[in-house]
Amino acid sequence: MKCCHMKSTVALLALMSLPALAWANPPPTRLQPGLWQFHYQSTTEMEGHVIPAIHQSVRKCIKDTNPAKLPLMPKLPANIKCTAPTLQSSHKGYHVAIACTASEPNGMVTQMNEAFVIAPSNSGSQITIDGTVHQRITGSPVPIPPVLVKISATGQRVGMCKAAKS
Repeated sequence: MKCCHMKSTVALLALMSLPALAWANPPPTRLQPGLWQFHYQSTTEMEGHVIPAIHQSVRKCIKDTNPAKLPLMPKLPANIKCTAPTLQSSHKGYHVAIACTASEPNGMVTQMNEAFVIAPSNSGSQITIDGTVHQRITGSPVPIPPVLVKISATGQRVGMCKAAKS
């Protein structure tokens, strides 16, 4: 059970690192402002074993339609530090690579090397994100093998944002 809990924790760390993409400058797109629904799926592979996929969904009111500033996941915890991303534009959208380090009070350190392809639709009402996160944990009392997390996400505009209450 401890092993599966560790794998789920590692996958969650990878999903939480998605906001780091907000530092990138994307190519011009026509994303529509409004209420967006994002769906995430991640699979984790460790020593040739795959754990069942983790699914998460979130709805967000998007006012800034720059796809690099979409609030895809909760804000990164203070213990996760990331390098400035490298960005390459392509006909699909853009490719972002980034490295992050998460330091825990117990001395464990997680190194994450991430690569994502972010592709907004031509209509501006959808966006897809596909990527991988390679993770290595050091400082654990027992050796933890490297982990590969595959993440895919889709976002779709589902309507107008509700007016803020006065």
